Amino acid sequence: MSSLSTDATARRDAADGIHGFCGALTGCAAFLACGPTVAALIWTVLGGALCALLVRVLERLRIFDWLPMLTGPFCAVNTALNPVFARWYRESEPLTAPPFELAGPITDLVSGTVRASAQVLLTDHLLTGLLVLVTMFVAGAREGLWSLTGAVAATALGFWILGWSPAMAGLAGYSGFLTALALGAVFPRNDAALIVRLLVPLAGACVTVPLWWLLQQTGMAVYTWPFVLTTWAVLLTQRRWVRREVAGAAS
Repeated sequence: MSSLSTDATARRDAADGIHGFCGALTGCAAFLACGPTVAALIWTVLGGALCALLVRVLERLRIFDWLPMLTGPFCAVNTALNPVFARWYRESEPLTAPPFELAGPITDLVSGTVRASAQVLLTDHLLTGLLVLVTMFVAGAREGLWSLTGAVAATALGFWILGWSPAMAGLAGYSGFLTALALGAVFPRNDAALIVRLLVPLAGACVTVPLWWLLQQTGMAVYTWPFVLTTWAVLLTQRRWVRREVAGAAS
C-alpha cells in the first residue's frame, strides 16, 4: 500500500471513529477509576494518544485487512496503563441489592442484564444500561435482539459460574452483549445454515463468562478482553473453515 493510500485510509478511519472510540473508552476507564482528578486527565490524554498510535500501527499488519480491531487497542493500552495509575484509584462502592420489592431470580436477571449493557460504557448505572439497549434497537432490530440475547445469556450463566455480585454488577454479561452483537449482527455468517448463525453468537457470548473469570484470576484489568479474544477466535476459525471448504471444492 502506498503512503498516499495509507494516509487516505487513516483519514477515512478517523472520520468513521475508528481512531477515536478507543480513546473515548480510555477516558471512561480513567475517570471511573480515578474520579475527576489530574491523574485521570493524564491517563486519558496519554492513553488516547497511545490508542490512536496503536491503531495506526495495526493497520499496517496484513491480518487487520480483514480482521476487525474491535476494542483491542483500548484493551492493550489500558491493561498496560492500569497498574501505572493504580495508586490514584478511588474506592468503589460495594454493590447492594436493587431497591425492588419483588426481589428474586427474574428481577436479578433483568437488573444484571441492564447493568451489563451499561458496562459496555464501563459503568453499572441502570439508566445508562436502558439507554444503551434502546440505542441498539434504534440502530436495528437485529442489533437490538442480538445484544440483548447475548447479555441475557451471559448474565444468566454468570449467576451460576461467577456468583451474585459480578453478575448483578453486569460484569458477567457485557462481553456477551458485545460478542453476540458482533457475531450475530455485525459480522454474521450469512452463507451458513440458520442453526449455525444462531448458535455461534450465542455460544460465543457464553464463552466470555468463564474467560472473564480466567482473566480476572491473573490480576490484570479485564476490560473487554473476553469479547475481543472470543470474537477474534471465532472469526479466525470461520476464515480457516471457509478456506478449507474452498480448497476441498477446488481439488
